[in-house]
Amino acid sequence: MTGTEDSYDDETPVEETPGYVGHIFDDFIDFDEGLKPLEGFDFSLYGIMADELGFPDRQLEVDFGNGPTSISFEAFSLTEILEFIPAVDAIYNCPPNQGLAGGSGYIFVLREGFTVEESIAAAKALRSALDSDFRVVEATYEKT
Repeated sequence: MTGTEDSYDDETPVEETPGYVGHIFDDFIDFDEGLKPLEGFDFSLYGIMADELGFPDRQLEVDFGNGPTSISFEAFSLTEILEFIPAVDAIYNCPPNQGLAGGSGYIFVLREGFTVEESIAAAKALRSALDSDFRVVEATYEKT
């Protein structure tokens, strides 16, 4: 994760950031083509159920094209989940001079050397693993 405000121009709309594939700002999520396979996944409910069950730390096996990879993350942290996609980087977006009620989020961009197609393929693999784990978490949650 880049994590610096020097990585983008805060005068430019986030959607026009070079390599833009999506963003999250104060729980508003917008996925562009490179992350579209993740659209519609209920990250909020997933995190809430896992947290209420006392199992917010999740471990999944995902094949991003080079064989299965074990990933670990907190279920309620979209940014932490997305940072496992090899083609995607996150830029911390907290524009200066917002005042006390200002918000913050992340802009997701393609990493140098990666294509949108590679991002889509990785997002599909991640979505499949997340859907499987969501079903496990949901079934456990419904039993409580």
